[in-house]
Amino acid sequence: MTEAAASLRYPLSLPESSAATAHYEKPFACEKPVPPMVDMSNIGTFYKPGSTQSVVDKQAMAAYVKRNRLVDKMRASLRQMVRRAVTSPNDRARIGPCIMRQLVIWAKADALLGNLDDNDPKGRRQAILITAFGMKSFTDAYSVALQLGAPTKDQRVIVEGWLGKLGDAIVAEFTPPSAPRPKKDQWLDRNANTRYWGASAVGLVATLTQDSNQLDWAMNVLHTGLSESAADGGFPAELSRGGRALHYQIFAMKALTLLVAIADENGRALSSEDEQRLAAAARFSADAYEKPEIIAKRTGQEQLKKPEMVDWMLLLSQHFVTGNPDLMTRLRTVASNFVPSESDYLIGFVKKPE
Repeated sequence: MTEAAASLRYPLSLPESSAATAHYEKPFACEKPVPPMVDMSNIGTFYKPGSTQSVVDKQAMAAYVKRNRLVDKMRASLRQMVRRAVTSPNDRARIGPCIMRQLVIWAKADALLGNLDDNDPKGRRQAILITAFGMKSFTDAYSVALQLGAPTKDQRVIVEGWLGKLGDAIVAEFTPPSAPRPKKDQWLDRNANTRYWGASAVGLVATLTQDSNQLDWAMNVLHTGLSESAADGGFPAELSRGGRALHYQIFAMKALTLLVAIADENGRALSSEDEQRLAAAARFSADAYEKPEIIAKRTGQEQLKKPEMVDWMLLLSQHFVTGNPDLMTRLRTVASNFVPSESDYLIGFVKKPE
């Protein structure tokens, strides 16, 4: 896809040089590339058995983290380069090629796509989620490289081909099979935060690869996700997660907020009903964040820990600037002590408050 033909837009924009003021003691140096993580077989879950799927098995979690060390290192490296490109214009000429060197290595290896079928259904879902949760790091970095004019034509073909395959794998995973799954696995096909994160990943990819079909799929998940919210804005699937219901309600909002940002950037207007449901979910989540007892009363279970996630409120507040200024103010007030520049989730996505 040529630049002239590109019509879908990624929500991250590098600021003008005059707007970036960070100072670094040493000039940027491109680090040694992270080897690709290719084999996705036998990915285990880290939850203990139980109806809420919310109690973490510490030993299993340690093994999971160890298994995923390469993708975590890759994400950290890309996030660091994105942050530096946003805040230090003088380093951009070196950052762009460095980003592309790393992405091309993973793309040529078909990273994160090997042996996906060598898992049970729960393990396969977890393998796909590694990609879904990590995708924003990949796409942010590629977006920055594109804005810097770093990729060659051949590099674009390689990286966009890989990103497209990752997006296709996510779509396939979250598309219910034609024949119903066994009862014990049917929970995999319900709307929940994981599907929203999968859709946000696909939507981000679609804007870079100019894949309108993938973007349509992501936008449909936004619609169906909002359509299943309760009248007060709670998400039933997340509120069924026991002592971590608040965590998952907020986590779902983070993913849906990315989808809204993608929609807004690309002129995909929400229906009036979706707007109402989005506003209710945002207000419910902000209220519950400040007062977790709201969730405890709703679910009958005390919440184990208040999630440290308010960054989505600043991003979503942009959506309500003209249509719902009271909610915009509410979200920004709850998140008033949070500094946007400290969040990799937000960097480059949040515009200067109006």
